[in-house]
Amino acid sequence: MGIFKPYDIRGVYPTEINEKIFYKIARSCVRYFGGRKVLIGGDGRLSTPSLKKALIEGLIDEGMEVYDLGLVPTSTFNFLISSGKFDFGLQVTASHNPKEFNGIKVYDNVGNSIGIGYGLEKIEEIFKNLSNDSKTKKGVYIDASEMKLEHKKFLEKNLETFDKKVCIDYSNGCGSIVFSDLIRGKIDAIEVNKEVDGNFPSHPPEPNEENLRNFTRLIKENECVFGAAFDGDADRIVFVDENGKIIRGDKILYLLSKFLKAKKIVHEVSFPPFFKTMMREIGAEVIETRVGRTYIINEMRNNNADVGGEISSHFYFKETNFMEDAFYTFLIAIKILKKEKKTFGELLKDYPDLPSKNLKVEVPEEKKYQIIENIRKELKDKFDIISIDGVKVIINEKNWFLIRASNTEPVIRVYIEGENQEKLRELEKLITSFINRFI
Repeated sequence: MGIFKPYDIRGVYPTEINEKIFYKIARSCVRYFGGRKVLIGGDGRLSTPSLKKALIEGLIDEGMEVYDLGLVPTSTFNFLISSGKFDFGLQVTASHNPKEFNGIKVYDNVGNSIGIGYGLEKIEEIFKNLSNDSKTKKGVYIDASEMKLEHKKFLEKNLETFDKKVCIDYSNGCGSIVFSDLIRGKIDAIEVNKEVDGNFPSHPPEPNEENLRNFTRLIKENECVFGAAFDGDADRIVFVDENGKIIRGDKILYLLSKFLKAKKIVHEVSFPPFFKTMMREIGAEVIETRVGRTYIINEMRNNNADVGGEISSHFYFKETNFMEDAFYTFLIAIKILKKEKKTFGELLKDYPDLPSKNLKVEVPEEKKYQIIENIRKELKDKFDIISIDGVKVIINEKNWFLIRASNTEPVIRVYIEGENQEKLRELEKLITSFINRFI
C-alpha cells in the first residue's frame, strides 16, 4: 500500500517518509485542490518540525498563502479547518502510532477528511507523476498561531465548573497546550504527562489498557470520579470510570447520544449489534459505516447526523462541524455527570457488559487485505456476513465477531463478543483456525 493509507498519509521516519517526500506531497496537494490559502499545523513528534518545514517550502513554491498554526492538537486543527476559510488543510501527525511514525491528515475546504475514495488516491497519482519542474511561483508564510484561540473561545462556551476530582493523562502529546489552560480554576483535575515530548517517555501515545495501567491506578488511589486520557495528537479521548475500568467507545457514544437527544447517529462497523437496538429504543436512526475518520465524517455530513463515534473513542458532533473533538467530548461528559448526579459506572449499569476479547494478529502489510478476502470467501456460505469493512458475523445480538485489516498498521484486528465465557472461547477458537489457515 505504501504511505498513502485509506484515510491519511503515514509511514516510518525517515525510511518511508522524509522531507523530500513531504515537499513533493505539498506540491501534489496544491495541484489537486488548487486555491490560494492553506492551513497547516503539526503535533509534538520529534520529526514534525522538519517535515512541516518541507511542506511549507513545497506550498510556497506552488504560490500558496501558508497559514501555520504551529504546534496544535488535531481537535483544534479540525475546528479551524472546518470554518471554510481555507482551500485545504494539512496536519502533520501520526496520531496514536509509535514515535518513529509520522504522517499527514489531509482536509478539503470545509474539513472533509480526504482518504482513499475521497480524493487521496488522486493526490497519490499526482505525486507519482510530478516532475521536478521549475519553481516560478512564490507564496507567502503567515504565522497563524493566534487562531488557536478561536477554538478555545468555542470550548469556553461549553465549559462548566466541576468540583469533584478527575484525572487527565495527556500522554506527553500536544493536548495540554490547549486544554490545561482552558480548565484551570474550573475543573478540579490531577493532570499527568503534560509536557509535550515526542519520545513519549510516560507511555506510548495510544491510550489503551496496557499503556494506561499506571493511570487507572492513579484514579483509584486519588478517589477520582473519572479519568480521561488523550492520544498523541489529542483527537481521541479514552474515559476511565471511578473503579479504574476503561470505558469502551460504544458506551460513551450511548451516553452522549442520550444526553444530546440525537436523532441520527453514525458509528463504525466494530460496534456491538445491540447498540443499534438500544438507540432505536430512544427513537434514533443508526447508520453503520467503515472504520476511520474519513468515513465517519463524510457519512455524518451526508446524513446531517447529530453525533458519531468509533469503538476506539473518537467522537464527532454536529456542533463541531461534524469533526472529532476530544476536548468538546470531555466537556459534554462533565455536563452529563452534573445533570445525572451519577458516576459513569452508575450510568452504565444497564448497558450490556458481555465477555469480549480483542486480538491483534501481525501479518505482512502486502498480504493483510488478501487474507481478509480469503476469510470472507470461506465464511460467506456458513454465515450471514456484513462486509462493509472486513468480515462481520452476527450470530445473534449477544454473539458476534468482526475480522478486519487495520488501516494504519500491518495487523489484522479481531473483535469477539459472546454471551458467556464458554461461547467467547468457542468463537475465538473458530476465528483463530480461519486466520491461521490463510496466514
